[in-house]
Amino acid sequence: MIFKFTPSGSQSTFATLDPFFPLPMTFDGAGNLFVSDSLEILKFTPDGTKSIFAPDVGNVWSLAFDQKGNLYAGLCGTGTDEILTFASDGRRSTFVTFSGPSQCTTALAFDGAGNLFAERGDAVVKITSDGSSTTTFASGDFQSNSLAFDAQGNLLAGLTAFNSSDPGIVMFTPEGMQTTFAFGPLLSTALAFEPTTEKLRNISARGLVGTGDNVLIGGFIVGGNALANNAVVVRAIGPSLSGAGVSNALADPTLELHDPSGALIASNDDWQDTQEDLITASGLPPTDPNESAIYATLPAGNYTAVVRGAGDTTGTALVEVYSVGQ
Repeated sequence: MIFKFTPSGSQSTFATLDPFFPLPMTFDGAGNLFVSDSLEILKFTPDGTKSIFAPDVGNVWSLAFDQKGNLYAGLCGTGTDEILTFASDGRRSTFVTFSGPSQCTTALAFDGAGNLFAERGDAVVKITSDGSSTTTFASGDFQSNSLAFDAQGNLLAGLTAFNSSDPGIVMFTPEGMQTTFAFGPLLSTALAFEPTTEKLRNISARGLVGTGDNVLIGGFIVGGNALANNAVVVRAIGPSLSGAGVSNALADPTLELHDPSGALIASNDDWQDTQEDLITASGLPPTDPNESAIYATLPAGNYTAVVRGAGDTTGTALVEVYSVGQ
């Protein structure tokens, strides 16, 4: 059974998994909950709707999302010593296969550079983002199944501590320097950081939109934890600028939203064609149907909004980014 607790501590049943029990759980950037029940990986939407995300994936002991939205699963006791990865549509592949004596992968965590850290037996290993290199990051009594990165990029790992002189949680700086964060007696089977609250409020810029590379670009940074739920509305305003006395307003702006790697997250021409209900509910719908808007839920990172003119038209436009639900 999975319970849900509100910030005030009120408890309710979110999902029932009998006769199986949940092992690892993790959230994606859109607020969906992913759970392994020893037989498969399940997906729960924020309203509790359940679906099977990945069937026939038994003995998953750890789950983690990277910043691109791919899900990683560490296995234990399956006869194959590996970490699997799943694309957003559930397509499965092997990220890395370990050699040597078989060990359970009991905890996973990503750093800001996309490297994956895995707790395996008495060690924490570091795996490069492409899976091509695996090195031992730290060795010791790492059997408490807990890893987590803080907002400063420090890695915290749980140890087995039976008395007050035993380190219970150790912290590694990004350079690898180790200190004791907390002493025992302690068996930290899970670690998590409270989401930080620094997020954008609103950003806007006005400029002339030309053709080719002469587009209007708005860059913005979303703060908070890497997988926090940061809802934003990005808008490209053109025709309604005329009512504010702006001459040569862009008649039909188009909008693109790109992630930190430059990949396209979403695009829009006329805002009512897609996401109309979400954008209207945000209280930020453009006033002209030819203007563009995108509603997106983003993890922390750097983003770029690009405004062009439909059909290579030109004119003055405004690009805006607003936080939603702050």
